[in-house]
Amino acid sequence: MKAALVVAAVMAGLLVSVAPAEAAQCKGGGGALYICEYGVTENTLYNGEEEEFLIGLDYAVWTRMTHDGDWGAWKSLGGVARSGVTYTETAYGRISVWGTDGAVWRRGRTNVTGGWTAWERPLR
Repeated sequence: MKAALVVAAVMAGLLVSVAPAEAAQCKGGGGALYICEYGVTENTLYNGEEEEFLIGLDYAVWTRMTHDGDWGAWKSLGGVARSGVTYTETAYGRISVWGTDGAVWRRGRTNVTGGWTAWERPLR
């Protein structure tokens, strides 16, 4: 019985440590609310248009782009992130975040207008 209580207490501690703490909220451009500690990742595309990525209060990745210098609406790219967004230059660009499983997850843009691949966990 005592061993079962110890195991239950340890498991409860693990569950608490995995759950994210209440995150500080920041307000970004276009009225976006995001998790402050993860910041906003900015990128300029080859055609001069700009884009931003952030982690929303739902822990999903959100993005918006300019078109002729005017910012578009925020769009969810989904996912459940536990880090800020890292942008990597590829033909159209790729983003990556740390997931809840402790692994890196990424999505690649399929075209310059914002089509994206599904989230994938790269092979190690």
